[in-house]
Amino acid sequence: MDPRPTLAAPASSDTGQTTIRASVLNEQVIEVAPGWVASLEQALPHARYRAIALYDARGEVLHCTSTDFGIEFRQALNDALDAFVLGAARESRFLRGEGTRTAVMLALRDLHSALQGVCLLVVEDTPAEDTDPASRFLTPAVQTILADIASEVAQTLHAMPRQVPVKPRPPVPLPLEAVYAQIREQEVVLRVQQLVRLRKAEGIRRFEVLLRHMVDGEEQSPERVMQTAAKHGLASMIDRRVVGELIAWLHRNPSVWKRDQPAFSVNLSDAAIIEPHFINFVESCLNKAGLPHGLIGVEFSERICLTHSEQVVPALDVFARLGVPVAIDDFNVVGAGMPILEHPAVRLLKIDAELTTHALEHRLTQARVVGLVQTAKVMGLQTVAKRVQSGDHSSWLTALGVDFVQSFEVSPPVALDSLLGEPAGKENAGHGPASVNSKSGSASL
Repeated sequence: MDPRPTLAAPASSDTGQTTIRASVLNEQVIEVAPGWVASLEQALPHARYRAIALYDARGEVLHCTSTDFGIEFRQALNDALDAFVLGAARESRFLRGEGTRTAVMLALRDLHSALQGVCLLVVEDTPAEDTDPASRFLTPAVQTILADIASEVAQTLHAMPRQVPVKPRPPVPLPLEAVYAQIREQEVVLRVQQLVRLRKAEGIRRFEVLLRHMVDGEEQSPERVMQTAAKHGLASMIDRRVVGELIAWLHRNPSVWKRDQPAFSVNLSDAAIIEPHFINFVESCLNKAGLPHGLIGVEFSERICLTHSEQVVPALDVFARLGVPVAIDDFNVVGAGMPILEHPAVRLLKIDAELTTHALEHRLTQARVVGLVQTAKVMGLQTVAKRVQSGDHSSWLTALGVDFVQSFEVSPPVALDSLLGEPAGKENAGHGPASVNSKSGSASL
């Protein structure tokens, strides 16, 4: 009788029960010890082997003669690894499959008894009466070879450089010179998004001014430049650019505001609103421009009002003197008690989009929105709901008494020049996207 083990013919189709992961060690380990499996097969007692596989201590495949084991063994392999780690004296485990098929797992321990992996044998002819099918495979010759294999695995692992997962690189911040260049020299596009009035009553057309950069002829969000500018303390320079461009455009196109005056709101950065030089810049520009009061407004976050109220109040005083209406953005329950809300410059509250978007999904959120709208009514302030969907969402906000909605679905942003052909008094018309450039250099920065 041939003492060598024989591999049973694999099944014609994969059972789908086992997932084999290719190990990063596979080629290197096999190259270090090309005779591992051959020596092991010579030493194993005679049996019909469906598969012989070697795994490292993580359960990664080092060598496998077949991926069709015909037995659910993956969890058993993990259990074996845990048992071998916890019990240094434990050398084998087994899992019975259908009929006489058995998965035998033998520990791969080096000369220091440290676990380096598992040898898996899928055997086709295990007698049903055998109470410990694994024990007969632990002959002295097999144990010697398993120890040699474990030592080779340990040496190879020690010699290999540790592979650190490659983390995605964060965007490289622009150098300061490039930030200056983009703020001062780059071509920009000013877009506007209309606040759509929910009730049919006539009123002032309100727009928020949005900035876009032109890079190689394509319109891009200024987010990266704004983040870098904020990092270098230059955020107010971008706000200066927007204010200057808007004033210049209004001077070139008086027909937009002389017959039926709209209101354009510039969203300011937190840094700008507490920077006296910027407030002085706005005051100087508006005084020189001679534009009617209310034509240009500003908005800034509730956050800066809460954290720097002492610096915000002087800015509000200037805006009130200039006739610049102020909107508080991202308004939430926290700011409902702010004394700043009683300042005459504050006209509008833009409710935090996280509240209005999910108001119909959570009763507590709904109650918060109701409370904020009622607070605004008592104080004589108008309210804006952002990221509003049409249908029940819009109907509920209308019934609640919200004055405006602002969302890309209801009114997408359009280029400033698209307002030139718009009839006066066109309060709630939606606009299709457009792209008209506004060259820089019109404002003194």
